Amino acid sequence: MKTNQNSWKARAGIAGLAAVALGGCGSGGGGDILPPVGDNISIQPTRACTMQGIGSALLTADAPVSILEVTTGTTGTATSDKPYCLVKVKVDPQVNIWVSLPTTSWNGRFRAEGNGVYAGSSQLAPAVDSVRQGFAGATTDTGHTGFFLSGAFGMESPGKPNTQLQNDFAHRSEHLMAVVGKQLVKAFYAQDPVRSYWYGCSTGGRQGLMMAQRYPADYDAILAGAPAIHWDRFQAYQIWPQVVMQADAAGPLSTAKRELATQRAVAACDAADGVADGVIRDPRSCTYDPTKDSQITRADCSSADGTCLAPGEATALQKIWGGARNTAGQLLWPGVERGADLNALAGAEPFPIPIEQARYWVYFDPTWDWRTLNLANYEAFFSKNAEMVGPVMATDNPDISAFKQRGGKLIMYHGWNDNLIMPQGTVRYYERVQQTVGASEDFSRLYMVPGMNHCSGGSGPSEFGQRASGAVPMEAKTDIFRALMAWSEKGAAPADITASKIVNGAVAQTRPLCPHPQVAKYKGAGSTDDAANFTCSAP
Repeated sequence: MKTNQNSWKARAGIAGLAAVALGGCGSGGGGDILPPVGDNISIQPTRACTMQGIGSALLTADAPVSILEVTTGTTGTATSDKPYCLVKVKVDPQVNIWVSLPTTSWNGRFRAEGNGVYAGSSQLAPAVDSVRQGFAGATTDTGHTGFFLSGAFGMESPGKPNTQLQNDFAHRSEHLMAVVGKQLVKAFYAQDPVRSYWYGCSTGGRQGLMMAQRYPADYDAILAGAPAIHWDRFQAYQIWPQVVMQADAAGPLSTAKRELATQRAVAACDAADGVADGVIRDPRSCTYDPTKDSQITRADCSSADGTCLAPGEATALQKIWGGARNTAGQLLWPGVERGADLNALAGAEPFPIPIEQARYWVYFDPTWDWRTLNLANYEAFFSKNAEMVGPVMATDNPDISAFKQRGGKLIMYHGWNDNLIMPQGTVRYYERVQQTVGASEDFSRLYMVPGMNHCSGGSGPSEFGQRASGAVPMEAKTDIFRALMAWSEKGAAPADITASKIVNGAVAQTRPLCPHPQVAKYKGAGSTDDAANFTCSAP
């Protein structure tokens, strides 16, 4: 183990002053300060992949840094096997960062890969997807051990938060990936990266937007999918379906009943966009109400009958779609949309994450029981989540003018059928960015994806290069990340992005994804499975 402690306190002070100065920049003036980048960059390392080589690099951060291990590895893919040097680093008190450095043909770029849910040591792995594409890549455990579905690290002891680990998870570890990763790149290749990118979905999307908001100089361009930016509020909503099912239906609905209601909603609203394809283009325009659907809702329907809904069951479903509300009917947070799979949040058992948040981030009581919630006290629960979790985890500051001013580029995407993170939250945030940052279209785009589930999959075309998928045919790999690179490096602002639906390994359908608020409209002629027969226009 190698420990680098020299001058870290001085480094922290300089970095802090720089962050304050940059954060104070306004949105006026300036311009793109990032130079264009050439293609076909191929750089070889100048140090050996050993503890005596790259392991001897002096690293500095806001706390002592230790290089724990240096090993070699390969991406292990049959057609594009690439060797890399893996450097394992720890920044005190316990942020682990793994930096994967291609040992042949580095493309000159650094890319940090985001996490899922609560991250932890179970998600710490070599950045093989980045290496496979030629990037130097970095991952982190975000400063704590354990399984990614456990939020227990947020509590030091009953009644007491662990503020260090909360802050490490919320933002510090992601910032350290940039600080440490870039230093290792410079040490290994004897030059700085020409661009530094963030790449993530869900928690990874939240992390990327946190960097734009809090550390705007860390990453030159950010791809943020289904961003978990309203961490405090959407997680409070995630228990709402259980509360209303208990109140109005005396307990969870069967899978058959949930799927029946979803099918009826899609059937009612599918063709509103002029194309019957089993997908609701924009669920916000769908007003299907199961309580008014006499074909399936009737008083004599039993809880065991999956072909119908009892009135209370229909009421619960309508409340799930309608979003979390107080006793006066005022909206607290938008719900999952009609067409989304309800099994995760409205299944037989609650989704675990809102319970983890309540126990270890809100009440600091491992024995807290979600069954104490009801329609009368839910608003207090929602507000308590916002009070306790929001100051640390909320990542919805729309003023990212400092990121824009230095030439940063941002692409966000979100599936309308997301069954875990409410897509209207992302739309709300993006529209606030547009209102807050002048000429926001010069540096940011949002792509809403009809029919797509959480980060991937679903009933509509959802393959557009946002994740690695070896089974996807090359003709389907329209890559939203490559569009981000072209925007950052060449000034080529993206327009529509082609998404593909893959069935049995072949492209069955393509559809353009349009920059919000535009939507894809059928031209009226040609196959509705071909993106060429659609155009992006105002809704």
